[in-house]
Amino acid sequence: MGQKLIETIRQLYARAGSAVLMQGGVGDWFRTTVGVRQGCPLSPTLFNIFLERIMTDALEDHMGTVSIGGQTITNLRFADDIDVMAGSEEELMRVVHNLDTASTNYGMEISAEKSKIMTNNTEGIHTPIAVRGQLLETVQHFKYLGSIINEEGSKMEILSRAAQTTTALAKLKTVWQDKNISLKIKLKLLRAIVLSVFLYACETWTLTAELQRRIQALEMRCFRRILGISYRDHITNEEVRRRIRQHLGQYEDLLTTVKRRKLQWYGHTIRSDGLAKTILQGTVRGGRRRGRLKEEMDRQHQGMDREKPGRCPGSCPRQGRVERPCVPLYSAAPPRPRRVKGTVSE
Repeated sequence: MGQKLIETIRQLYARAGSAVLMQGGVGDWFRTTVGVRQGCPLSPTLFNIFLERIMTDALEDHMGTVSIGGQTITNLRFADDIDVMAGSEEELMRVVHNLDTASTNYGMEISAEKSKIMTNNTEGIHTPIAVRGQLLETVQHFKYLGSIINEEGSKMEILSRAAQTTTALAKLKTVWQDKNISLKIKLKLLRAIVLSVFLYACETWTLTAELQRRIQALEMRCFRRILGISYRDHITNEEVRRRIRQHLGQYEDLLTTVKRRKLQWYGHTIRSDGLAKTILQGTVRGGRRRGRLKEEMDRQHQGMDREKPGRCPGSCPRQGRVERPCVPLYSAAPPRPRRVKGTVSE
């Protein structure tokens, strides 16, 4: 970056000020000495540069022990939401201390209240890990980027999304009962406002037979609410679907939408060469615990891809492409490396 551009950015922030707009009136102006300008196109880039400098200093001379697909991974970042990964309690303690020190040097602070520790070690965490003297809480699950992460798969996240969807459905009770709004419009509102809450981050879900039944039950509950049908009316689900098809024609049910989005994201990931592909298809050293295998996203996508064999349309009709044979998405992925026997430290 040239010195002239740096000086221009410095002058942009030299006399930055802010004021509070309340009830149509503007309060007193005050100097802005921290942060970036809200709404400025440069702000995301400047923040990323600033955060990258902090992480570079914090991870200097750090040798990570977590390796996926042969690539060492020490952290995952999305803006200021940082996920630090370590293979032992001592390594995690060092990384947290270095990150806290580097942040303080740049005038930033780690929120100890919002920071949590999660481990796949069955014995838990025994080494106290603290930020500025405040111990970090060890949890079984936590919310990261709006999704609940835990070692039991996607059940907790799907149940939480279903509860939020039910709440959003109830808030629009007056709309569903309004006789002046056509059923077709109500169904479009359902898709746009209510079911979109449920579909957030569904591309990363791991589905089981039980969860698929819950998704179908949620959709049916929404349809019955809009149609004004109670379960005491003894009207079958097939009859409810028939009434919906009368107004929408052939529609894509909620479970099919989830599976389609999962496959689209999976195909997009394996066609790229990013970190997501490495984590999705890579393996780690060591073996697994005894017991039944947990559902894996890669294996689920293989099963879903076999559900509807046939042909799929070209990606862009305007380019004159014709239908092409449907190639399984997983066939384009490189083979998984052989697992190395051993133990995982944490």
